[in-house]
Amino acid sequence: MKTQSELVVKKFGGTSVGSIERIENVAERIMQDFQNGQKPIVVASAMSGETNRLVRLAADINPQYRGLAYDMLLASGEQVSIALLSMALEKRGLKAKPLLAYQLGIRTDSIFSQAKITSVDSDKLTDLVSKDIIPIVAGFQGVNPDGSITTLGRGGSDTTAVALAAALGCEQVEIYTDVPKVFTADPRLIPKAREISRLSFEEMMEMASLGSKVLHFRCVELAAKFNVKIHVRSTFETREGTWVVAEDEKMENPVVSAVTHDASTAIVKLFPVPFGPSFLALLFDSLANKGVIVDIITQSYNEEGQRLAFSVNESDLYMVDEVLKSLSIDAKIVVLRDMAKLSVVGVGMANHPGVAARFFNVLSQKEVPIHLVTTSDIKISAVIDRKNLDKAAQSLHTEFELDKE
Repeated sequence: MKTQSELVVKKFGGTSVGSIERIENVAERIMQDFQNGQKPIVVASAMSGETNRLVRLAADINPQYRGLAYDMLLASGEQVSIALLSMALEKRGLKAKPLLAYQLGIRTDSIFSQAKITSVDSDKLTDLVSKDIIPIVAGFQGVNPDGSITTLGRGGSDTTAVALAAALGCEQVEIYTDVPKVFTADPRLIPKAREISRLSFEEMMEMASLGSKVLHFRCVELAAKFNVKIHVRSTFETREGTWVVAEDEKMENPVVSAVTHDASTAIVKLFPVPFGPSFLALLFDSLANKGVIVDIITQSYNEEGQRLAFSVNESDLYMVDEVLKSLSIDAKIVVLRDMAKLSVVGVGMANHPGVAARFFNVLSQKEVPIHLVTTSDIKISAVIDRKNLDKAAQSLHTEFELDKE
């Protein structure tokens, strides 16, 4: 791993900077690392609850608006936290400089509320660090080619941190959060969940896309692309956390590493829709342009026409409705709410037959109906009724021997 004398990008989430007391604690930790020879570059999220408050304010004006003003509003949360953290460091005799994305040169595309980073200007960071100044960077935000503020979507601060580490050529990035490690399941749902010491990029990407809230998919995807190791650590403890690394660095490959869930899933069913791929291309292109992430897709044919079903996050249903209205689809539309996506993930699944049988046997024994299914080499996912989530998740966790001993 990195030596203490090298650059270290550190990201602190909303709970880590959620109060003045916690900001002071983060400043103390950064100061100790700096005194031990590290050259920290800090990325901070908005204080916990602040982004949600801003989203609610926007919704009170126009719940369907996603544009320039929306991103400008949401980006203001990070401005507060980086300013306060810089003040806390300066109070301790350190030199710190708060930086918004446009000041640093974090360039993105122009998809408001879901922008993707296209480039990072690392020269300013390198110059500041060479002068023993600690950069405090606003996470979650960027600037588009027109100079407008953009935001990166959920987990965007993690993505900012990995992008900075990649631009600087760092081998690792530290992600500080309110949990000590990544767990085999959400401990709030499954109290017997165990801590995981190491995960592959592929496993963590699947877990992130399937509902794990510890890291965002795009953050891990970027880390895998540039081979930046992610160290998920607790802000409130000093022990080692979970390392997310390339697969060949893992010491062992259990059949299933984790059970994940997303309790905010909805299903949209359409029948009949036009035959052939042209309609599908038009529909899903239109949804993508709205920033809607479509997860599981199924289609089937019979003599009456083509059936289509797909799952999305429940919060995106209003945008799905807008797209369907704009396309003037002559089909029966059924929306299933109160769904949950339940998944098992593990690189060991690729070499162990029978995982699918065990997965479906558990759901069968617990009398859990399945609405949609998707699989890959390292995951199986099923969309079920949310009311069945607890018993199904706990039973799968036990079936694949993930419970605490």
